[in-house]
Amino acid sequence: MSTHIMGFIEKSNKILLFIAAIIVIFAIGKDVFSGFFKKDYSEPKVQVIDHRNAHKEKPKLEKKYVGQIKDVHILEVTSDKIIEEQSYNSNAEMMVVSSSLNLSSNAVNLMFTKPGEKNLLLFENNALIVDFSPTQSKETDYRHILSKNIYSVARKDTNKDGFLNQNDMKELLVSEYDGSNLKSVMNNIEGYQVIKNEMLLIYTNTKSETLYYTFDVLSGEIIKLDTSLKL
Repeated sequence: MSTHIMGFIEKSNKILLFIAAIIVIFAIGKDVFSGFFKKDYSEPKVQVIDHRNAHKEKPKLEKKYVGQIKDVHILEVTSDKIIEEQSYNSNAEMMVVSSSLNLSSNAVNLMFTKPGEKNLLLFENNALIVDFSPTQSKETDYRHILSKNIYSVARKDTNKDGFLNQNDMKELLVSEYDGSNLKSVMNNIEGYQVIKNEMLLIYTNTKSETLYYTFDVLSGEIIKLDTSLKL
């Protein structure tokens, strides 16, 4: 009799171990898949709506406070959709911003506001803010001095995937700390980085190579670097 009981217990233990293994495998698989999905949602992108369909799909805009530069408070405007512009002409009244103040990945506009004064909404037509380097008056271990705000913005769905994202060509702009005196520096860039005080490295891609430029924030001078390979 005891032999039957021991056999039953042994079989039960094997079944329990099998069930436990299935649960562990399921849990690990769930974590792996959820990791993949999180990566999909982390990339900044905003769906582009053709201007001819603007009357059918109206983007929902939301505002959120993100921080302060000197006496100016900054709020971001986010949206999951954007109406594609028919054409774009750069002018000093339009401007752009993004990421050092922890903007959302779908920030499409910025608002500068001072106490007792009317706010400045940076875009007349929303665009995806890809990168933003705000004015920095003191050098630190992590940041160089900048006398201007630097902005990288995607306005057009250049790769025709239906979204504005970091894979589209971007425009580089600069302004004063409060968003005034916006100026376009260069169109169709891949990106930029601050390499030392008041100096940016800008890079663009052609079909055959990557081109590099330095941009002096104070003087506005742009110099193309000779990076050709001469064999």
